[in-house]
Amino acid sequence: MKELLILLSEKVTENAEQLADMITKQQNDHYPIMKGLEEELFLARVELVKLYAKALKLEESERIEQLRQWGQEAGTHFAKKESISLDMMLREVPQYRAYIGTVLKHEGLTRNISSEDMYELTTVLDSIVNDVVYYFSLPFVHHEKEMLKISQAAIAELSVPIASINETTAILPLIGIMDFNRGAVLQEKVLHEAVRLNLEHLIIDLSGLLTTDTFVAQQLFILFESLSLVGTVPVVSGVTPAIAQTLVGLGIDFGSIKSFATLKQAIHYVA
Repeated sequence: MKELLILLSEKVTENAEQLADMITKQQNDHYPIMKGLEEELFLARVELVKLYAKALKLEESERIEQLRQWGQEAGTHFAKKESISLDMMLREVPQYRAYIGTVLKHEGLTRNISSEDMYELTTVLDSIVNDVVYYFSLPFVHHEKEMLKISQAAIAELSVPIASINETTAILPLIGIMDFNRGAVLQEKVLHEAVRLNLEHLIIDLSGLLTTDTFVAQQLFILFESLSLVGTVPVVSGVTPAIAQTLVGLGIDFGSIKSFATLKQAIHYVA
């Protein structure tokens, strides 16, 4: 079996450029945007065909390590290409499997290989293909998670807008839902802006909040105390009857924090 795997490895290697060229043409037909990276992708495909060939004759542990290293490098590289997506790249997988499987079948018939050995060869090929897909996909998943984090941070920051109304007073309208990420941005950005603008008063308008629960109340109290420590007096507006009832039901008391039903009343108070 070892000698047969070595022979198959050599035959696949001999046809690496032919297979890479075939896949390149098919992929360009499916995804014309790939033509912009045709030369780079062709070389990467030649390398992958040769990796498939090499993996056929390696022991399992060594094969997995080789595929892991390749997947980390190639996956990381192509994940950063804006014109390349994971589903586009994975569409090539059946073509590698089909071609190499054809080589295995041809040599099996030519050399009269037993059905048991053919099954073993096919199992090895399937294992290699599965590992290629897995290790190549990991960097794409990691990249997407990082991009999502960046997007969420940007959205959260935009959702904490502070508008100055004079040299010493600003308004912070809280709109939508308060979650953990937004709460963290709220504490950091608001305090930074309060110090930077040297605010005497910050009006925090709650009329746009969609939810008022224990978590939201906790975030607000932390914010109130932090603002007081940096010398900014927090003033609350937009306390609707529904919000007031919710806060009372939760056993929450604003205490010394000045609150108003409307933003207009709050602005008049600090004027």
